[in-house]
Amino acid sequence: MCNAFNTARNPENIREAMVEVESKLVRRTDQAHVRIPTGELVPMKWGFQRSGLGVVNNTRSDNLNSPMWKKALENRRCLIPVLSYYEWSGPKGKKQTHLFQSPNHDYLWIAGLWEENSELGPCFSMLTTEANPVVSPIHHRMPAIVTENDHKKFLLEGLEFFKPGPELLTTEKVVNPLLKIKPSHIQDELF
Repeated sequence: MCNAFNTARNPENIREAMVEVESKLVRRTDQAHVRIPTGELVPMKWGFQRSGLGVVNNTRSDNLNSPMWKKALENRRCLIPVLSYYEWSGPKGKKQTHLFQSPNHDYLWIAGLWEENSELGPCFSMLTTEANPVVSPIHHRMPAIVTENDHKKFLLEGLEFFKPGPELLTTEKVVNPLLKIKPSHIQDELF
């Protein structure tokens, strides 16, 4: 599931309406800004630290009543501003990278939970839900996108379900942003 996303390099550029921004790749344990119920953008590390599990960067929306997530869902919801995110498909060693983003290149506001970690400070986890028709050919889960009309409701009260419509995303094949040396082509271009 989502292990890398792009957000604005400068948190002052994170707004409801999209502006030309320089993006920053965020991976597990990296820092990114998230919006909390007060409206503030707060820097947090991506991933909850769990004994025996390591870093848990994604939270299944169908598992929110478990003791692991219940308190955070009740008291510490956040929204993660995402310009785009990545998924991979195919066999190991021949994976294809897919970029998902808004058709208008607006921010995708992803539902999240946060908690305070005594060693790392505040940390967040991204909520995931069943994939919509755009994502399902590539992965069975996707980030839980919160539409603009539901931002306040999610932050202050929570939402019972997440069903992102297919119109919220487009996808394209891209070069893996995690590679140290980028190839000069995308795999399909060779065939």
